[in-house]
Amino acid sequence: MVGSLLAGVLMYIFAFRWQSAVRERKLEMLQRFETIGRMNDRIRNALQAIECVTYATNPGATEPVRNAVDVIEGVLEEVIIDTHPVRPADAPDRRAKPSMSPQSSVCRSSVSELM
Repeated sequence: MVGSLLAGVLMYIFAFRWQSAVRERKLEMLQRFETIGRMNDRIRNALQAIECVTYATNPGATEPVRNAVDVIEGVLEEVIIDTHPVRPADAPDRRAKPSMSPQSSVCRSSVSELM
């Protein structure tokens, strides 16, 4: 009887510690995903501003800047895909590239504010 009670207590302690470790790993992983998501948003916003300002100041230099922006966005997409391998079907696609052409409304409004 005492042996069974002792085995039960030991199993409870083992299972509790194991579940606590699993929960902590999940929380750390979620925190990393949130950080990566915030970094992704901030980098994309900065790239869009760079591209719009370049167009406003020197339209001829827009193509090399756009190529560099495309390379950086490609790397960001790879990071997002690597960190979020499974996506729910109903989740919005964050990897969809926003239009950063000089004719986009964001660039037009930025250009009009600069002039």
